[in-house]
Amino acid sequence: MRHTLFSLSIAALLLLVGTLVINWQLWHSADTERAATAMHIAQRIDAILDEASSATKTAMRVALNGCSAEGEFELGTEAALKPHLRTIIILKNGNVWCSSLPGNRVLIVKPEAISDDNLLLMMPQNMVNELPVLLFQTPTPAGKVIVSISDAHIRDALNSSIEKTAFSLVVSNRVFDREGNVIALKTLPMANSTRAAYSSTRYPFRIEYHHPSFFSLSRLAQQGAGSLLIVFLLSFAVVFLLRQYRNKYTTPEENLRRAIEKGEIIPFYQPVVNGKTGALYGVEVLARWKHPKAGFISPAIFIPTAEKTGLIVPLTQSLMRQVVAQLKPILNKLPDGFHIGINFSASHINAPCFMRDCMQYQEGFSGKKVKLVLEVTEREPLLINADLINNLNTLHEKGFAIALDDFGTGYSGLSYLNDLLIDYIKIDKSFVSRVSQVTDSTRLLDCVIEMAKKLSLRIVAEGVETKEQLDYLNRNDITLVQGYYFWKPVSYIDLIKILLSKSKAEIDEL
Repeated sequence: MRHTLFSLSIAALLLLVGTLVINWQLWHSADTERAATAMHIAQRIDAILDEASSATKTAMRVALNGCSAEGEFELGTEAALKPHLRTIIILKNGNVWCSSLPGNRVLIVKPEAISDDNLLLMMPQNMVNELPVLLFQTPTPAGKVIVSISDAHIRDALNSSIEKTAFSLVVSNRVFDREGNVIALKTLPMANSTRAAYSSTRYPFRIEYHHPSFFSLSRLAQQGAGSLLIVFLLSFAVVFLLRQYRNKYTTPEENLRRAIEKGEIIPFYQPVVNGKTGALYGVEVLARWKHPKAGFISPAIFIPTAEKTGLIVPLTQSLMRQVVAQLKPILNKLPDGFHIGINFSASHINAPCFMRDCMQYQEGFSGKKVKLVLEVTEREPLLINADLINNLNTLHEKGFAIALDDFGTGYSGLSYLNDLLIDYIKIDKSFVSRVSQVTDSTRLLDCVIEMAKKLSLRIVAEGVETKEQLDYLNRNDITLVQGYYFWKPVSYIDLIKILLSKSKAEIDEL
């Protein structure tokens, strides 16, 4: 699970970074496109104002030669031939002196009252036809020349192919938008940080527009869908390669942790039998690693790693849950008193979760009087203190049996016998394997058996493989044995077969 979450996190991070990069590229492209469009709009309006500048030169010449019929005709011709101009007016001494319209008529309400700015946006209410215009004004010795530019041509210049983007013409403190509205600015137009502008280098105006929003789902979907798909595929390709690498170059701890999470560590059951009758007495739960590629892996390989890394606790917890799930459906096939032993390491017994784990384990067998045996292993030193003694004694009172596993091979088995309520000692197979016809081969084992009998402890002999070993144990009244002479550790399915082959009469009663 940890590696899966890590891999998914990497995929999500790569996808997020890729999405942000694509989004930035699309935003930058959109922003660059708007800036370029603003520049082209400004160039179009520059070209319109060039027409007004050219018409102004003609008006200057008319002003010098006098506003005769020929002069009025010349102004009218200039206004008609220049495609973007509306009227040309010459003011002298504050009055309309000459105009391109017949009879020196004008469309500006009180033209003599307007300011002398080079460029000026006129409000609709200041025009006779109530249509806004852009005025291009040039001073003369006696007055000024006013060239008006139609609002329709300004709107055409402001149009662009960019969707959802409005460009505005800003002249002094007035704005002409794409809809043809002239709005007076009460505040500085660039106070809004989301707005940008391109200023003409030739005339006093600028083109304003909004920056595109930095993140846009619609923009990503419409313009970046293909790139996002590539990023998605690349992200998971990288994760796949990373997982392949991690699977190939992982530590034993990581491999074992993953095996526990995937449920590859499964319970096998070593039958405990009556050595004299062969009757089934109970089982000891053993861990086996069912690797998907390597097959079954011996516990001698992974149990030391589990104990060294602390994984022995989740490993045992997983076994307990599996044992309950497997044996609970067949509890009615088990006689009262049937022993089910499971090994606990010192680190698990000393862990805060030990009591909770044991009680949940016992609840899984509620309704059936099986005997749950806690087998304390000696591979690690057990920290004997008041809390531990109290916990084990409490479990003993609640019906658990306590067994000392692999007796004589670990740290301090004798002190455990003195401090704890031990029901069984399990003689390690290294002692049993010494039994032979050689004189004194059983001396050490004789001492262990004699001590156990004096302490009124029941004995389970492990690793019985020959008839000679079994005969020795029977002669010494060691009736509870386990080993290959009877059965190897078996799977759950094989355990069911064994149970079905045994009648209840063959099972010892406690």
